[in-house]
Amino acid sequence: MRDTAEHQARNAVAASISAAGASGTTGAAANAEAQALGLAGIAIYEWNIATDTLMWSGAVHRVFGVDAVQVNTAYDFSSGRGYARHVDPEAGVSRYDTVMTSDKTDRGEGVNFSCEYVVVPPGSDEAVWVEDTGAWFLGDNGRPGRVVGTVRNITARKHRERHLTYLASFDELTGNINRTKLRETLSQTIAYCERFDRASAFMMAGIDNLAMINDAYGFDVADQVIVAVSRRLKEQLRQSDTLGRVAGNKFGVVLANCGEDEMAYTAERLMRAVRETVIETGSGPVSASVSIGCVALPRCARNATEALARAEETLDAAKSTRRGAYTIYQLSEQRESSRRRNIQLADQIVAALNEDRMKLAYQPIVSAKTGQADLHECLLRMVKPDGEVVSAGAFISVAEKLGLVRLIDHRVLELTVRTLTENPDVHLAMNVSGMTAVDRSWLESMTGYVRDHIDIAPRLIVEITETVALHELEESARFVRELRDLGCRVAIDDFGAGYTSFRNLKALDVDMVKIDGSFVKGLVRSRDDQLFVQTLVHLAKNFGLPVVAEWVGNEDEVTLLRAYGVEYLQGFYLGEPTMAPVWGNAAAARETA
Repeated sequence: MRDTAEHQARNAVAASISAAGASGTTGAAANAEAQALGLAGIAIYEWNIATDTLMWSGAVHRVFGVDAVQVNTAYDFSSGRGYARHVDPEAGVSRYDTVMTSDKTDRGEGVNFSCEYVVVPPGSDEAVWVEDTGAWFLGDNGRPGRVVGTVRNITARKHRERHLTYLASFDELTGNINRTKLRETLSQTIAYCERFDRASAFMMAGIDNLAMINDAYGFDVADQVIVAVSRRLKEQLRQSDTLGRVAGNKFGVVLANCGEDEMAYTAERLMRAVRETVIETGSGPVSASVSIGCVALPRCARNATEALARAEETLDAAKSTRRGAYTIYQLSEQRESSRRRNIQLADQIVAALNEDRMKLAYQPIVSAKTGQADLHECLLRMVKPDGEVVSAGAFISVAEKLGLVRLIDHRVLELTVRTLTENPDVHLAMNVSGMTAVDRSWLESMTGYVRDHIDIAPRLIVEITETVALHELEESARFVRELRDLGCRVAIDDFGAGYTSFRNLKALDVDMVKIDGSFVKGLVRSRDDQLFVQTLVHLAKNFGLPVVAEWVGNEDEVTLLRAYGVEYLQGFYLGEPTMAPVWGNAAAARETA
């Protein structure tokens, strides 16, 4: 049986190796096979261990990227020893070691093997990784006597694997460790500090106004700035310190054995190193600065997650004061208590979304002329498991802070569209949060959803706040334009709270304005508010926009607003929000939500 298997293997290898000199159909087929293997970076070999003779197919030079003539002369690939001289003993496991140290037994069919190693041809700096796969057969002396197999050039694959391994721990742009590796370093540092009662620090440094550099010079220059800032920060650190890239414009710095009194000095030194001189880029000199958030370890953070979150929170606080500032995190029981409440509230929000306990209450917006409800505003309510109803004001700010507001806005959209579909004579206004209004991906999702229910579009009014609309004027104008193209109307909410002007109203091209209720409440007693409201109404009239007055609280305010020419009125005096409206009957909209 052994002879049969060995004979078949020998014939197969011999056919491929001698293909170049073969004739006839069989020889042509073998030659074609050898050429195909060669083009694929594969060579076939037979190694007689007893005589140390190594025979190759004609494609061996392609595997190693060498001259075909020199393979068996200059490189001496014709013997096992000659070939072994070019194998790097430090990289992988060689064919010889794999075969000769095998603990398997040849029972007549050969023993399969596979190994990977590096071959370095003489006179070449290019190391070639090969995958050596084949079978060895027992010799007369009871040890491996003959090997047949193939070698494949896997250098490209090894380079890709090495690159992926590198990216798993390092940032490709700066060469610093990445967020994942930095988190590991933080965990190790905190554990070390707790075990040996040492103090360390973690800093998060953010490049100021990187978005402006992007806009002014382009992403290539911004990348050059990131690399330069990284280099300057690293130059200021000790060998025991660690620098990593946390996000696009943010770096994390782990300072080993750093007391709290040293943090301020270190932060100032890092900021000075970045801002001291301009950064030379391909588009000219660029000035840069960093702001820094500092956290003492382990006193102010017991794990890596806390350290990262608190450093980022402190960095945001530093940036809110001025450009190029630093802030040191201070433990606060009030803040920790607030954070715990926020986490609890976030869990409640997610549960309410999953369990369909987010509901709408509807407040009538009545015509100043007729007193009838021409439309209703959708106001969000969260129903707790015990039946308690919570208004949006109690949780929407936390939802915005924790990134849940887009999910909430989408649920409001679904509920609003459902109500409009079930009640073909109803007109509704729904609010969109500031974060959502300037989010292009959410806008695409919303327009797609409305497009699927296009028949309700003329009865849907979308409200965006004036402060957000003016802060992101270009994005807001795009938001308004795309909604109006679908047939929806758009209203500016809290009109007057921002910097209102003819230019802004013209740029936004909305359909309606809603005067901020703070100017309506107590209108009768405030001459200043009266003049301001009249000015806002006059401004809207110049654009032919109907006006809604919010927070209307009594008949005197109704009379005054009618006299100013306000078309619509809204407030508890005219109708409280209800979760069970009787559509078409404004007087019935009295059940308080």
